[in-house]
Amino acid sequence: MLDKEQKNSPEIFSVSQLNKNAKFTLEKKFNDVWVKGEISEFTNYRQSGHWYFTLKDDNSSINCVMFKFKNSYLKNIPEIGDEIVLKGKLSLFEAQGRYQFIAESLEYSGEGDLLKAFENLKNKLLKEGLFDESFKKEIPELPMHIGVVTSPSGAVIQDIRNVLERRAPLSKLILAPSLVQGDKAENEIINALNMLREFNKTEKLDLIIIARGGGSLEDLWCFNSENIAREIYALEIPVISAVGHETDFTICDLVSDLRAPTPSAAAEIASQAHSQIIDKIEILEKSISISLKNYLETKNENFSDASNVLKKINFNLDQKIFKIDESFNKIVFLQKDRFSSKRFNLIKKRTSLRDRNPLIKLSNQKADLKSKKLIFKNVFNKVLFSKKNSFDASSSKLQAFSPLSVLSRGYTVSTKDDELLDNTKLTEGDEILTRTERNLILSEITKIDEIK
Repeated sequence: MLDKEQKNSPEIFSVSQLNKNAKFTLEKKFNDVWVKGEISEFTNYRQSGHWYFTLKDDNSSINCVMFKFKNSYLKNIPEIGDEIVLKGKLSLFEAQGRYQFIAESLEYSGEGDLLKAFENLKNKLLKEGLFDESFKKEIPELPMHIGVVTSPSGAVIQDIRNVLERRAPLSKLILAPSLVQGDKAENEIINALNMLREFNKTEKLDLIIIARGGGSLEDLWCFNSENIAREIYALEIPVISAVGHETDFTICDLVSDLRAPTPSAAAEIASQAHSQIIDKIEILEKSISISLKNYLETKNENFSDASNVLKKINFNLDQKIFKIDESFNKIVFLQKDRFSSKRFNLIKKRTSLRDRNPLIKLSNQKADLKSKKLIFKNVFNKVLFSKKNSFDASSSKLQAFSPLSVLSRGYTVSTKDDELLDNTKLTEGDEILTRTERNLILSEITKIDEIK
């Protein structure tokens, strides 16, 4: 019996109806929310790939699930104690009246997913010894042949080239072009390193610089590749890493033989000894010039003193003094001429280096390739047109001689046992097959009349 209060109630829900309505209300109101907390329990069902875990803070906890088609995009599996931020919706499990949070995305609070992946790989390679100083190769003092892995279109290669041309004009730079950002960058960087490895077999490379400008952690992520780290570690050529700015650190920096804070700094390190030699030559040139000048002035004074002494004793040495002065002037002239010649040869060599700029050759070859491409296109179209006409003509001839064409004009072909009747002896009762344009007719011979 229902009491009075129950009778006056507008509606009485069943348990299933109540849970169903509650589920609808929860999912409608909390269908796109963010929640932050610490993982206290975690289960990874390997068969299904779904994650079930509990998220808690100081006062409460909530059951969470992240299905395989959502968690498969994450680089790392979370662990108990991780501080995370989830995005998703609330839902209710109707059978038990228990609600849970369905996560659609997961981020690590504070350091982020990328930083966690970076630390994991860093610790792994550190344990394997890839960062040990004992395995690092010494950077050569006077590298004359330098390979650079970077983008061919960025400002980095220009900065490196400018520094080397100014501080080490006799060094040779080899560019191994590569993307330095994005999903394809990892393979391109590895291919560039392999290209320099092959190049080293014929023309020895003294040094490799891997360079890129600054950027976010995501922009520089290709340089945190395990495959690239192992390629660098296996190289026999010393490597300077110059990725990002001074505050940016990557796995590439840690495994290389030396880290430079910027690409320009890497070029300065490579050209330091070159620059010091040039400075020493300039200092020696000035020192020799001053010493020679002092020496000649001293000799001139000595000659003048001797001349005065000889004049006092009335000895006629005017002609010899004249020759001495003339020799002195000749020595000064020859020294100046020698320095002028050396300076002219240096300017000439610098001009020759500029004339051999690979960019100019590349531009000429690009224009030549464009011209050849146009010629090839015209010849190809002409040959294709000729072949098409020839094909159409042959097709028309084949159509005219086709047996089906003959049958279309009312003729038929009859065979017995797949042989033409002219080649077969016929008797009454034999079956023959007659082909028209559209039909196959099976007939029995009832009478044979010879044509005389």
